[in-house]
Amino acid sequence: MKRLRLLVPAIVLLFLPIILFARDYKIVTFATETAGTVAFSHPVHLKSLGNNCTLCHNTLFKIGDKAAPVTMKAMEQGASCGACHNGKRAFGLLACTRCHVTKEVPIDIPAFGAVVFSHAFHLGLGTYGCADCHNAVFRAATDNPNVSMKAMEQGKSCGACHDGSTAFSVKGDCTKCHVVRDITFAASATFSHTLHLAAGYGCGECHGRLFTAGPDSRRYTMQEMETQKSCGGCHNGNTAFSVKGDCDQCHSNVREVSFAAHDAMFSHKLHTKLLNCDSCHSGIFIGGAASRRYTMKDMEQGRSCGVCHEDKTVFGVTGNCDRCHPKTRDVSFRTAVAGNVVFSHDAHRQMYGCGDCHNGIFTTGAARVGATMADMGKGLSCGACHDGKSVFPATAADSCSRCHPLRDVNMAANSYFPHVKHLEANTCGDCHNDLFKAGPGNRRWTMPQMEQGNSCGACHDGTSAFSVRGKCGACHRETVEVAIPVKQTGITRFSHSSHTALYSCGDCHNAVVGAGVTARRVTMAAMEKGESCGACHDGTAAFTVRENCTRCHPVKDIPFTPSGARFSHDVHLKVHGCGDCHDALYRPGPDNRRVTMAEMERGTSCGACHDGSAAFPVTAGCDRCHPATKGIKYDLPADVGSVLFSHRNHTAKGYACSDCHGTIVTAGAGRKSSTMKEMEQGKSCGACHGFSMAFTVSDPVNCVRCHQRLY
Repeated sequence: MKRLRLLVPAIVLLFLPIILFARDYKIVTFATETAGTVAFSHPVHLKSLGNNCTLCHNTLFKIGDKAAPVTMKAMEQGASCGACHNGKRAFGLLACTRCHVTKEVPIDIPAFGAVVFSHAFHLGLGTYGCADCHNAVFRAATDNPNVSMKAMEQGKSCGACHDGSTAFSVKGDCTKCHVVRDITFAASATFSHTLHLAAGYGCGECHGRLFTAGPDSRRYTMQEMETQKSCGGCHNGNTAFSVKGDCDQCHSNVREVSFAAHDAMFSHKLHTKLLNCDSCHSGIFIGGAASRRYTMKDMEQGRSCGVCHEDKTVFGVTGNCDRCHPKTRDVSFRTAVAGNVVFSHDAHRQMYGCGDCHNGIFTTGAARVGATMADMGKGLSCGACHDGKSVFPATAADSCSRCHPLRDVNMAANSYFPHVKHLEANTCGDCHNDLFKAGPGNRRWTMPQMEQGNSCGACHDGTSAFSVRGKCGACHRETVEVAIPVKQTGITRFSHSSHTALYSCGDCHNAVVGAGVTARRVTMAAMEKGESCGACHDGTAAFTVRENCTRCHPVKDIPFTPSGARFSHDVHLKVHGCGDCHDALYRPGPDNRRVTMAEMERGTSCGACHDGSAAFPVTAGCDRCHPATKGIKYDLPADVGSVLFSHRNHTAKGYACSDCHGTIVTAGAGRKSSTMKEMEQGKSCGACHGFSMAFTVSDPVNCVRCHQRLY
């Protein structure tokens, strides 16, 4: 039985390399300059080579170094992959598609969009190989120069084969490579390639004589076509119907035109029942990209719609607004000092016609000009009617709320200003704009400034209204818990709820602690001298700030993630005070620096106490601070594979932390990586793995026991 117990581990160790080799190794990709990405499969090659890494490493491929690119020519002479892929030991280098994945290639042609070249189709013919094109005719790269059709007709690029003998000619068989489609233009016009090709026209009759395709193409106006440009080259009334007067032959589905800005609609359907297209286009109104918008004032002067709508031919543009503007909408005006003002068309149309305001008093659209309250007081804009005679005056203080909606204003420090309540005794003009400028240009005032008569303090002085000093709860509806970011100790919270149960706001604000923008941070040293919280927390009125750290600063266990160590405040506070460590040994907060074990052994940081006298030494009892060790990953180049060092495996074999740290391996910030050559000389892992204590690092058979490239 004893012999059997010894035999089983021996068998496992014997087959361990086979178990490791059975795993899935990483696929390595190589980016080539001229032929895309090539994938190298470790599993496929290891299976063929009997799992012997040393057949390639480090003779053909040196691990760890950034290998210089190897050309196909060099491979043909036996370098790199060519050492095996010579047609005898493995398939030859001419079997391109075994390594280079082919795909459909879109070729961007500046004057004609994209043409797709199909590798699958050409290779599927069985008569062509990669070398027939690459690299003599077409270089396998993404930066090949564009070749014109004229150059192809002379035998370049695709034209080397597509000459009418070897394959169909590039001249006259355009649609075999260039996919054609119907092209939609503005003004509901469509050009049909199918229709024109069926009528017997060839591509060259339009391209590039009349029309340049692709991103360099340009749109032509109807006027230009009438001079035989673009479509007008054929559609001239002789070769084909004329572009002038036969609009519906191309513009078969004209649409209603909506002018969203003014809720206006132009009906093509209605007008084409009475008029021909050229009655408006192109003399009165130019369609498409060259069209321009006209103001109502322009139309009143006989432009655009105003040519016909002049009250003689048909109804005029003046005074018949609802004939084209079937509905109106509320208009929102954003003012600089008083928020948004909404003008209601519905409310005004019950008493007035459109012409009462437009365009004499108020100009619509792009020509509209904003008016200030001062302008309205002089009779401009709304002030033409809102003068106190026809209707309520626009500039009267008691009229503000009729146009400017009021709301309670929420401010910092959980305070608010109630407009409605103040208007019961005051008018808008009492505050705006002398004391308080509404809108984004307003500035915030501090409580000390208000106590000096600024802003709210102009009235709230204890005479006209309650004073801003001492009546905090009248404006500040409720207090908030304050989170104070302290550099040395993290977030410290101040509870208003706890303090207002014992004190009034004025006991602290603004004599002891400034609120809002006047608040400033005070150090513990300053508090110990009676400033800020220290004015009360002096050991007489309340507990002292010096000896009661944990009552304001919550403590917690601190994990040191890289090393798996943990510092317990609870354990240490049972025998020590905060001041024993802070700030002499350890300065908390983001600017604290980490200390190495070597420094601690010299009495720094934790080592000041953990010296073997006051407390156990840092050089012993590692697991008392590092309760959980973890695997350490060493990131190495992709072609080598990362190494994972397992603490658990080594401690299970009976090794103590001090067996490695800090004689063989330095932990933490002072750690230094060692090369394989150094390990073979007995450094780092090589101190054990190389001297009969464990498998040796110098044997290539053992590589995969540490370099397990699993993905």
